[in-house]
Amino acid sequence: MGPQRLPWFLLPTAALLGLLFLSSLRLPEVHLSACVRGGRPCGWLGGRGETPPSEEDGKPPLLARTSGSRLPLPRHGTPTPARAPRCPGQAFQISRLLAAFRACVTPDGEILLGEYLAGWKELIKLIDTLGAAFGLLARETQTKMEILQGHRAGPHAPHYRTLQAMVAFELRRGLVGLRALPPGRPPSGCRTLLRLHRALKWLELFLGKLSHSGPEEDPSQLCAEAYQAALAPHHSWWVRQAAGLAFLALPSRQELYGLVCAEGEREARAVLLDAVGVIAGVYNVTQRLYAARGLLELP
Repeated sequence: MGPQRLPWFLLPTAALLGLLFLSSLRLPEVHLSACVRGGRPCGWLGGRGETPPSEEDGKPPLLARTSGSRLPLPRHGTPTPARAPRCPGQAFQISRLLAAFRACVTPDGEILLGEYLAGWKELIKLIDTLGAAFGLLARETQTKMEILQGHRAGPHAPHYRTLQAMVAFELRRGLVGLRALPPGRPPSGCRTLLRLHRALKWLELFLGKLSHSGPEEDPSQLCAEAYQAALAPHHSWWVRQAAGLAFLALPSRQELYGLVCAEGEREARAVLLDAVGVIAGVYNVTQRLYAARGLLELP
């Protein structure tokens, strides 16, 4: 059975709150428990007399700082598998996503930022197809990409060809701001990419859960679980509530399968697993680099 849909008059509110979901990445973390129960926001959001959780209640578990998904790295230049179908007339193309993320990891284990952003360009199209509540999230992510593109086209462009070169350059020049945002400067590439990095883990976990789950499992619940593991530890309580509203508008399982233009459930699962493996490989390289340089908790 498909997920519960929002009444039409709540969609603008969900969309507005959804924008806060990613834009609030600038806000400090509030150590409160995530509140998404079965893909639905908790009772206090609706004014039913409950109160928000106290700090003593704990917070969602943080991801390991140096470990990621135990999946092999994609090989640079590896062609897209034949079973990744093309979808005529559809903006999102799973084949383009796989090709970009496969190509962004070099044989030496470096991340090519141009190919990385090309992969995110396809992911934004995927997020945008999830409904009105997710459209503003896609545009906020686009803003992060434009910041990185600005660095790549700026006076220091040679230092922004790879992730490793960017990190070394910005740390050497004191551009990162390990404890606070440097005043009067545009956001650093390291800080901006960290926000994309966290969101990439969310999408990886969600697609993995979708590919391994049964037809009786609600995609909105799977998306909420992935959010709690990857993004909720970095968000305030109010942003977690906004995320819960957005999950209610998630398309059904069959609609999500249709986004990869697969013929049947078996092919859809295989294509999603391909995507999860490629995304996880890119995530793991970035995670190790950021952990080694102490960049995983940038403000």
